[in-house]
Amino acid sequence: MKTLQQAIDRISSTAAASLRKHLTAVGIHEWEDISRSALYDFRDHLAGTVSPGTARTVMAYVKSLFNRYSEEVDLPKDWQKILTGRSERPRRTYLTTEELARLEKVRVNNGMERVVLVESLIEAYTGARVSDVMTFTEENFREAGYLSYTSIKTKVTATIPISEKTRGWITYAQEHREDEPTLAGRNKIIRRLAKRAGILTRVKVFRAGKEEEGEKWRFLSSHSFRCSTATNLSLAGASLTEIRLTLGHTSEAMSSRYVVAARPQLSAKAMAYFGV
Repeated sequence: MKTLQQAIDRISSTAAASLRKHLTAVGIHEWEDISRSALYDFRDHLAGTVSPGTARTVMAYVKSLFNRYSEEVDLPKDWQKILTGRSERPRRTYLTTEELARLEKVRVNNGMERVVLVESLIEAYTGARVSDVMTFTEENFREAGYLSYTSIKTKVTATIPISEKTRGWITYAQEHREDEPTLAGRNKIIRRLAKRAGILTRVKVFRAGKEEEGEKWRFLSSHSFRCSTATNLSLAGASLTEIRLTLGHTSEAMSSRYVVAARPQLSAKAMAYFGV
Protein backbone atom coordinates (compact mmCIF):
# COMPACT_ATOMS: atom_id res chain seq x y z
CA MET A 1 0.00 0.00 0.00
CA LYS A 2 1.23 3.49 -0.81
CA THR A 3 1.93 5.98 1.95
CA LEU A 4 -0.18 9.14 1.97
CA GLN A 5 2.73 11.14 0.58
CA GLN A 6 3.23 8.63 -2.25
CA ALA A 7 -0.51 8.76 -2.99
CA ILE A 8 -0.43 12.56 -3.14
CA ASP A 9 2.49 12.40 -5.57
CA ARG A 10 0.21 10.67 -8.10
CA ILE A 11 -1.79 13.90 -8.44
CA SER A 12 -0.60 16.66 -10.77
CA SER A 13 2.44 18.46 -9.35
CA THR A 14 0.63 21.77 -8.75
CA ALA A 15 -2.33 20.13 -7.01
CA ALA A 16 -0.04 17.84 -5.00
CA ALA A 17 1.95 20.78 -3.65
CA SER A 18 -1.22 22.62 -2.61
CA LEU A 19 -2.79 19.54 -1.04
CA ARG A 20 0.36 18.64 0.85
CA LYS A 21 0.66 22.19 2.18
CA HIS A 22 -2.89 22.31 3.55
CA LEU A 23 -2.82 18.80 5.03
CA THR A 24 0.53 19.43 6.68
CA ALA A 25 -0.77 22.68 8.18
CA VAL A 26 -3.18 20.70 10.37
CA GLY A 27 -0.75 17.91 11.21
CA ILE A 28 -1.83 15.32 8.61
CA HIS A 29 1.32 13.71 7.22
CA GLU A 30 0.34 10.05 6.85
CA TRP A 31 -2.81 7.92 6.80
CA GLU A 32 -2.68 7.29 10.55
CA ASP A 33 -2.93 11.05 11.20
CA ILE A 34 -6.42 11.17 9.66
CA SER A 35 -9.13 11.37 12.33
CA ARG A 36 -12.53 13.04 12.53
CA SER A 37 -11.04 15.89 14.55
CA ALA A 38 -8.15 16.32 12.09
CA LEU A 39 -10.57 16.46 9.15
CA TYR A 40 -12.67 19.13 10.86
CA ASP A 41 -9.47 21.09 11.54
CA PHE A 42 -8.57 20.68 7.86
CA ARG A 43 -11.96 21.97 6.73
CA ASP A 44 -11.81 24.93 9.12
CA HIS A 45 -8.24 25.68 8.01
CA LEU A 46 -9.36 25.93 4.37
CA ALA A 47 -12.33 28.11 5.29
CA GLY A 48 -10.05 30.52 7.11
CA THR A 49 -7.17 30.73 4.66
CA VAL A 50 -8.40 30.38 1.06
CA SER A 51 -11.33 31.46 -1.07
CA PRO A 52 -14.47 29.25 -1.21
CA GLY A 53 -13.61 28.21 -4.78
CA THR A 54 -10.09 27.14 -3.83
CA ALA A 55 -11.43 25.32 -0.77
CA ARG A 56 -13.85 23.34 -2.96
CA THR A 57 -11.04 22.44 -5.36
CA VAL A 58 -8.75 21.22 -2.57
CA MET A 59 -11.65 19.28 -0.98
CA ALA A 60 -12.36 17.62 -4.33
CA TYR A 61 -8.75 16.43 -4.58
CA VAL A 62 -8.89 15.04 -1.03
CA LYS A 63 -12.17 13.23 -1.64
CA SER A 64 -10.83 11.76 -4.89
CA LEU A 65 -7.70 10.60 -3.08
CA PHE A 66 -9.64 9.06 -0.20
CA ASN A 67 -12.08 7.32 -2.55
CA ARG A 68 -9.18 5.69 -4.38
CA TYR A 69 -7.66 4.26 -1.18
CA SER A 70 -10.77 3.84 1.03
CA GLU A 71 -10.60 0.04 0.88
CA GLU A 72 -6.92 -0.05 1.80
CA VAL A 73 -6.72 2.41 4.71
CA ASP A 74 -8.74 2.98 7.87
CA LEU A 75 -10.59 6.29 7.37
CA PRO A 76 -13.25 7.80 9.69
CA LYS A 77 -16.59 6.33 8.63
CA ASP A 78 -18.17 9.76 7.99
CA TRP A 79 -15.20 11.35 6.21
CA GLN A 80 -17.32 12.07 3.11
CA LYS A 81 -19.87 14.04 5.12
CA ILE A 82 -17.17 16.01 6.90
CA LEU A 83 -15.49 16.97 3.62
CA THR A 84 -18.70 17.77 1.75
CA GLY A 85 -19.05 21.20 3.31
CA ARG A 86 -20.73 23.09 6.09
CA SER A 87 -24.17 21.57 6.19
CA GLU A 88 -24.12 21.96 9.97
CA ARG A 89 -23.54 25.19 11.87
CA PRO A 90 -20.97 24.68 14.64
CA ARG A 91 -21.82 26.21 18.01
CA ARG A 92 -18.65 28.01 18.97
CA THR A 93 -17.35 29.60 22.13
CA TYR A 94 -15.58 32.89 22.71
CA LEU A 95 -13.41 34.62 25.29
CA THR A 96 -14.89 37.35 27.45
CA THR A 97 -12.99 40.58 28.02
CA GLU A 98 -12.10 39.33 31.50
CA GLU A 99 -10.74 36.05 30.09
CA LEU A 100 -8.71 37.93 27.47
CA ALA A 101 -7.23 40.03 30.28
CA ARG A 102 -6.22 36.81 32.06
CA LEU A 103 -4.54 35.52 28.90
CA GLU A 104 -2.56 38.74 28.59
CA LYS A 105 -0.95 37.93 31.95
CA VAL A 106 -0.49 34.17 31.53
CA ARG A 107 2.97 32.67 31.98
CA VAL A 108 4.69 31.54 28.77
CA ASN A 109 7.46 28.94 28.77
CA ASN A 110 9.12 29.44 25.39
CA GLY A 111 9.26 31.57 22.24
CA MET A 112 6.62 29.55 20.40
CA GLU A 113 4.11 30.01 23.24
CA ARG A 114 4.87 33.73 23.29
CA VAL A 115 4.30 34.28 19.56
CA VAL A 116 1.08 32.20 19.59
CA LEU A 117 -0.20 34.19 22.57
CA VAL A 118 0.70 37.53 20.97
CA GLU A 119 -0.85 36.66 17.59
CA SER A 120 -4.00 35.32 19.29
CA LEU A 121 -4.40 38.57 21.22
CA ILE A 122 -3.91 40.53 17.98
CA GLU A 123 -6.73 38.43 16.47
CA ALA A 124 -8.96 39.19 19.45
CA TYR A 125 -8.35 42.94 19.40
CA THR A 126 -8.43 43.46 15.61
CA GLY A 127 -10.83 40.76 14.39
CA ALA A 128 -8.31 39.75 11.70
CA ARG A 129 -7.84 36.14 10.59
CA VAL A 130 -4.61 34.55 11.78
CA SER A 131 -3.51 34.25 8.12
CA ASP A 132 -3.70 38.06 7.92
CA VAL A 133 -2.16 38.62 11.36
CA MET A 134 0.87 36.64 10.20
CA THR A 135 1.48 39.23 7.45
CA PHE A 136 1.09 42.40 9.56
CA THR A 137 4.05 44.78 9.61
CA GLU A 138 4.53 48.38 10.63
CA GLU A 139 3.44 49.34 7.11
CA ASN A 140 -0.12 48.46 8.16
CA PHE A 141 -0.12 51.43 10.57
CA ARG A 142 -1.55 53.84 8.01
CA GLU A 143 -2.57 56.61 10.41
CA ALA A 144 -2.26 57.36 14.10
CA GLY A 145 -4.23 54.86 16.17
CA TYR A 146 -5.43 52.72 13.23
CA LEU A 147 -4.48 49.50 11.48
CA SER A 148 -5.39 48.99 7.82
CA TYR A 149 -5.08 45.76 5.81
CA THR A 150 -6.66 43.89 2.92
CA SER A 151 -7.81 40.36 3.77
CA ILE A 152 -5.94 37.59 1.95
CA LYS A 153 -9.12 35.53 1.80
CA THR A 154 -11.85 38.03 0.89
CA LYS A 155 -9.80 40.92 -0.58
CA VAL A 156 -11.88 43.25 1.61
CA THR A 157 -10.01 46.16 3.22
CA ALA A 158 -10.58 46.80 6.92
CA THR A 159 -9.44 49.76 9.02
CA ILE A 160 -9.49 49.17 12.77
CA PRO A 161 -8.62 51.32 15.77
CA ILE A 162 -5.76 49.79 17.76
CA SER A 163 -4.12 50.55 21.08
CA GLU A 164 -0.41 51.07 21.61
CA LYS A 165 -0.36 47.66 23.30
CA THR A 166 -1.76 45.95 20.20
CA ARG A 167 0.68 47.89 18.05
CA GLY A 168 3.52 46.57 20.20
CA TRP A 169 2.25 42.99 19.82
CA ILE A 170 2.23 43.38 16.04
CA THR A 171 5.83 44.59 16.08
CA TYR A 172 6.82 41.65 18.30
CA ALA A 173 5.05 39.12 16.06
CA GLN A 174 6.73 40.59 12.98
CA GLU A 175 10.14 40.11 14.58
CA HIS A 176 9.50 36.53 15.73
CA ARG A 177 7.86 34.84 12.72
CA GLU A 178 10.41 32.02 12.91
CA ASP A 179 8.67 30.78 16.09
CA GLU A 180 5.25 30.28 14.45
CA PRO A 181 3.92 26.68 14.63
CA THR A 182 1.55 24.81 12.30
CA LEU A 183 -2.21 25.30 12.76
CA ALA A 184 -2.47 22.02 14.68
CA GLY A 185 0.43 23.05 16.92
CA ARG A 186 -1.04 26.54 17.34
CA ASN A 187 -4.38 25.20 18.59
CA LYS A 188 -2.68 22.89 21.09
CA ILE A 189 -0.68 25.83 22.46
CA ILE A 190 -3.80 28.02 22.68
CA ARG A 191 -5.58 25.38 24.76
CA ARG A 192 -2.54 24.89 26.97
CA LEU A 193 -2.23 28.63 27.62
CA ALA A 194 -5.97 29.01 28.27
CA LYS A 195 -5.94 26.16 30.79
CA ARG A 196 -2.90 27.71 32.48
CA ALA A 197 -4.77 31.04 32.62
CA GLY A 198 -7.65 29.38 34.47
CA ILE A 199 -10.25 29.64 31.70
CA LEU A 200 -12.29 26.81 33.19
CA THR A 201 -15.93 27.91 32.75
CA ARG A 202 -18.06 24.96 31.63
CA VAL A 203 -19.58 25.43 28.17
CA LYS A 204 -21.55 23.45 25.60
CA VAL A 205 -20.43 23.40 21.98
CA PHE A 206 -21.47 21.57 18.83
CA ARG A 207 -18.54 20.27 16.81
CA ALA A 208 -17.51 17.24 14.81
CA GLY A 209 -21.18 16.37 14.43
CA LYS A 210 -22.06 16.14 18.11
CA GLU A 211 -22.73 18.22 21.22
CA GLU A 212 -19.98 18.32 23.81
CA GLU A 213 -19.68 19.86 27.26
CA GLY A 214 -16.57 20.67 29.25
CA GLU A 215 -14.21 23.39 30.44
CA LYS A 216 -13.90 26.20 27.92
CA TRP A 217 -10.15 25.86 27.32
CA ARG A 218 -10.76 22.44 25.72
CA PHE A 219 -12.77 23.95 22.85
CA LEU A 220 -10.68 26.99 22.01
CA SER A 221 -8.83 27.38 18.73
CA SER A 222 -7.35 30.20 16.72
CA HIS A 223 -10.83 30.87 15.29
CA SER A 224 -12.16 31.56 18.80
CA PHE A 225 -10.36 34.90 18.95
CA ARG A 226 -12.11 36.25 15.84
CA CYS A 227 -15.42 35.12 17.35
CA SER A 228 -14.39 36.95 20.52
CA THR A 229 -14.01 40.20 18.58
CA ALA A 230 -17.47 39.93 17.03
CA THR A 231 -19.18 38.78 20.23
CA ASN A 232 -17.59 41.32 22.55
CA LEU A 233 -18.35 44.14 20.10
CA SER A 234 -21.97 42.98 19.89
CA LEU A 235 -22.27 42.86 23.67
CA ALA A 236 -20.83 46.39 23.77
CA GLY A 237 -23.64 47.58 21.48
CA ALA A 238 -21.93 47.55 18.06
CA SER A 239 -24.23 46.96 15.08
CA LEU A 240 -23.76 44.12 12.60
CA THR A 241 -22.67 46.71 10.03
CA GLU A 242 -19.90 47.89 12.35
CA ILE A 243 -18.86 44.30 13.10
CA ARG A 244 -18.83 43.48 9.36
CA LEU A 245 -16.54 46.43 8.64
CA THR A 246 -14.24 45.46 11.51
CA LEU A 247 -13.96 41.79 10.56
CA GLY A 248 -13.72 42.48 6.82
CA HIS A 249 -16.76 40.37 5.93
CA THR A 250 -18.65 40.70 2.68
CA SER A 251 -22.09 40.48 4.35
CA GLU A 252 -23.79 41.04 7.70
CA ALA A 253 -25.18 37.50 7.51
CA MET A 254 -21.62 36.20 7.68
CA SER A 255 -20.82 38.49 10.60
CA SER A 256 -23.83 37.25 12.54
CA ARG A 257 -22.36 33.73 12.55
CA TYR A 258 -19.41 35.00 14.54
CA VAL A 259 -21.55 36.48 17.32
CA VAL A 260 -21.63 33.63 19.83
CA ALA A 261 -23.64 35.39 22.54
CA ALA A 262 -25.92 38.32 21.73
CA ARG A 263 -27.60 40.70 24.14
CA PRO A 264 -30.59 42.45 22.52
CA GLN A 265 -30.66 46.22 22.85
CA LEU A 266 -34.29 46.50 23.94
CA SER A 267 -36.24 49.64 24.72
CA ALA A 268 -37.57 50.33 28.23
CA LYS A 269 -41.06 49.25 27.09
CA ALA A 270 -39.73 46.01 25.69
CA MET A 271 -37.79 45.32 28.90
CA ALA A 272 -41.01 45.93 30.86
CA TYR A 273 -42.58 42.99 29.02
CA PHE A 274 -40.04 40.75 30.76
CA GLY A 275 -40.80 42.38 34.11
CA VAL A 276 -37.45 44.15 34.23
